[in-house]
Amino acid sequence: MAKQTSLFDYYETKATRQRYGRTSHGGAKSQGHRKLERPLSTSRWIHLVLKSEKAKGSMSFLNPTHRIYIEQLLKKKARRFGIKVADYANVGNHLHLKLKISSRMNFQNFLKSITAHIARHVTGARRGKPFGKFWQGLAFTRVLCSSRENLLLRGYIAANREEAVGGKAARKNYLTQFNQWVYRERLRTKGLKSASTA
Repeated sequence: MAKQTSLFDYYETKATRQRYGRTSHGGAKSQGHRKLERPLSTSRWIHLVLKSEKAKGSMSFLNPTHRIYIEQLLKKKARRFGIKVADYANVGNHLHLKLKISSRMNFQNFLKSITAHIARHVTGARRGKPFGKFWQGLAFTRVLCSSRENLLLRGYIAANREEAVGGKAARKNYLTQFNQWVYRERLRTKGLKSASTA
């Protein structure tokens, strides 16, 4: 019988912390690392990123034909697999989604289905006419564990929508304004708490 890792040793061993204390998975940083299960949650929001360096020019996700197809596909597959999509940004060569899942299996099926359909639609690949690898590494996911992380993701996704329309300068400008607003709100909330305890 295989030896099982005790979760009571969570703070005792580095290996257990690395395996069960993670909130993110995939992306460029995961390449060449040992494969572990993807951290997921059915009660918390999840940030999903799908990226392809090949999605440029006529294959850009912002190509009007591709953009409409992707939006409709995400809605259709979300309904089918019990996924709630709260926010979304199409940046041309990558997609950002904030979502909540109903089960690990449903999320895995959702992810497999949308990545396969998007790749086939964008590249025109079909039986007898393969395209090759389209997506860049594993899909990136991160479980959001606090209201602050949810707030920052809201600004990040909105900034990516700005980039899709006005380029990187528009994205930078939006993030600067958003971060200033967050800073002012934190000071205001801090002031209210101090006043209530005085």
